[in-house]
Amino acid sequence: MFVRILPPEVRRKIAAGEVIESPADVVKELVENSLDAGAGRITVDTSKGGKRRILVRDDGEGIHPDDMEKVFYEGATSKIDSEEDLLNIGSYGFRGEALSSISAVSRVTLTSKHRSSDRGYRVVCEGGVIGKKEPAPIGAGTEVEVRGLFFNQPARLKFLKREEAEARRIREVITRFALARPDVSFFLASNGRKVLDLPTAPEEERIRQIFGTVPQLAQNGIGSIKVRLYFFPSSSGRFYTFVNKRPVSDRNLSSTLKKLLGFKKTGILFLEVPPFMVDFNVHPKKREVRFLRAEEVYRSIEGCVYKPPPKAVSFLSQRKKLPSEEFKVLGQIEDTVIVARIGDYLYFFDQHLLSERINYERLGESSEDVACRVSLKAGEKLSNREMEDLIRQWEGLSNREVCPHGRPIYYRIHLKEIYDRLGRDFHLY
Repeated sequence: MFVRILPPEVRRKIAAGEVIESPADVVKELVENSLDAGAGRITVDTSKGGKRRILVRDDGEGIHPDDMEKVFYEGATSKIDSEEDLLNIGSYGFRGEALSSISAVSRVTLTSKHRSSDRGYRVVCEGGVIGKKEPAPIGAGTEVEVRGLFFNQPARLKFLKREEAEARRIREVITRFALARPDVSFFLASNGRKVLDLPTAPEEERIRQIFGTVPQLAQNGIGSIKVRLYFFPSSSGRFYTFVNKRPVSDRNLSSTLKKLLGFKKTGILFLEVPPFMVDFNVHPKKREVRFLRAEEVYRSIEGCVYKPPPKAVSFLSQRKKLPSEEFKVLGQIEDTVIVARIGDYLYFFDQHLLSERINYERLGESSEDVACRVSLKAGEKLSNREMEDLIRQWEGLSNREVCPHGRPIYYRIHLKEIYDRLGRDFHLY
């Protein structure tokens, strides 16, 4: 058997298979292009879970008339020039493969008007065959319509999920970009119905827009590494990770969050590192990352939850330093759950798990089983003083979130949420 060079059209389809496996991948690549173009608003409209049609429109810089055909070429990009640029990536896209890969397996209509141009243009590319550029009416920005995904690769269609599942994957893609870029407004429609409408907002407000809850924030940093970790109780235990405003699905980051927060919290991690310290070019879809000085990065993340142990001090001086906010014990539910107000939140502590974490750290984290056996049990009635003492000790723990087995120690709810449910205004005092 002799070695032969594959024709360009075959190579394009192979490359497309690495980048585009589903409608959600199409949406991801096109949204990345929109963000790199400086868009302030991005609209995504899909039909049949993106199998029939995907349209992405933005108000970004637009594509110069001279580049309308070039953007379909393999390796065509305006974001990097040399190999060295791969070590200092500041854009979402950089390989020059998005439109080339998408158009190799679909029918793409590209319409765009560059900010410096007085008119817009349109180019149609079907199965990798680029059509002629023609004038077209459009405001400043770009619109990409993708129809008939995998029309020329029917075998690939069999691997797509049902319409509802593909639509959920697209929503997840938009959700992740919306979390990463709260300075950009996003609108998502499916089969003519609005799914998401997210105006620009501060970071914490964007989280509330999406999840409908006020998250807790923990921050940390070592040198040029900055970490912001938002989290809140949930049954799903989902983790969202972002590196330099790029959504990533990295196993190591997710497992770190699971270890820190347990299984009953949603965590949203924003990690900022100098571009030279991170390599996004280790996965065909840029999902995974590799860090230079990885130990320092993970230590910064863990420092959000694990606080350094205090120096040996007397009990009295320790008590003076502990509470960061005033708290008030409100009572005990079924001799199992301690209820307390801390700041503008109501906290519900599992007294056994709280006692277990305290004993685990007191014993030097030597044995989970020993800590469990010597701890308070559910059903034990506690005095107000005993409950107050437990909360004071909780304030001084290195990990205040989960017990040694990973279960959440507490659930909390903001008073505003309670007032909203009752139809009353909540005022901070």
